[in-house]
Amino acid sequence: MVHTDLLVRQLVELGHEVTVLCRPGYWLWDKLDGLPIERIGSIMHRRLSEIRRVAAIVRERRIDVMHTHMSRAHMFGILLKVATGVPCVATAHHRHLQLHWRWNNFVIANSEATRQFQIRVNRVPASRIRTVYCSSDLERFESVVPAMRKSTRRELGIVDDRPLLGVIGEVVPRKGHIHLFRALPRIAAAFPDFKLAILGRFKRHEPTTRQLRRFLVEHELFKRVIWVGRRNNVPDFLAAMDICVVPSIEEPLGLVAIEAQAAGTPVIVTNTGGLVEIVQDGFNGLVVPSKNSDAIAEAVIRLLRDRPLRATLVDSGRRNVNDRFSPNLLTSQIVDVLRQVSQRAAAA
Repeated sequence: MVHTDLLVRQLVELGHEVTVLCRPGYWLWDKLDGLPIERIGSIMHRRLSEIRRVAAIVRERRIDVMHTHMSRAHMFGILLKVATGVPCVATAHHRHLQLHWRWNNFVIANSEATRQFQIRVNRVPASRIRTVYCSSDLERFESVVPAMRKSTRRELGIVDDRPLLGVIGEVVPRKGHIHLFRALPRIAAAFPDFKLAILGRFKRHEPTTRQLRRFLVEHELFKRVIWVGRRNNVPDFLAAMDICVVPSIEEPLGLVAIEAQAAGTPVIVTNTGGLVEIVQDGFNGLVVPSKNSDAIAEAVIRLLRDRPLRATLVDSGRRNVNDRFSPNLLTSQIVDVLRQVSQRAAAA
């Protein structure tokens, strides 16, 4: 939904009329407050009365094309399409087997890996799907200054130059935290004073969190890990890190890798999903096999020992983000899709 927030703002800046349908009370509802847009409150029930209510608004406002994000919205968009005849474009942020994708007028995939999955598994015709990467608000990273690195590290209790690794993402199995944790004993042998910061939602009593905590206790590494939790100032934490590790098992895109490059933080990713479309091994980051803790350890140790390599990866990473993941560039590609779909529907 961060992508949706950024997209709405850019569409408004480009002069498009935008109507947003989302759940009242959801964070996006308040986030968009003050923008010159229309907002429709709906929890997107599939009840006939709710479909009729929203369909009437769609007709009244003469909406040219609908653009949906996330599962509930995708299905609701299909039903609105049937009820109103207004074409629907859906953005695929994940790779799941779902039957509704073929019913859209067009599908935007957030990575080439997602596009191939949609064609192969959900049988979306290749002529009706295009890859447009999701982006982040890269302007947030322009305000990060060197002094912020020191202040953020002090906040984490680090007052010296000891190595700080970081992993960002909800603590769930697909994010692969356990494989990074299994690499920590080897990293500790090479750099005994390292620290690892974990940013992202976690619950102490969930199985994944309990598994990770048990591992730390068993290997006497508990004091090496800082459980930060969710934070809004991710750019500050990225700037404080010496290396950002993305150990995912499944990752349709991997926005954190883009953000790490924008922040000037060397990044290590696994060779899964869209991550290998963001990071080219040895050029703007390091790529390791998924579920391979030894490879993660070797990559981390290599980067910590090789400062010139880290600097090279940082420079290439920033160029990569500016050239390929600029929000203005990606929004223009989305607008192109929406315009073409709308024009085809009008001509039909």
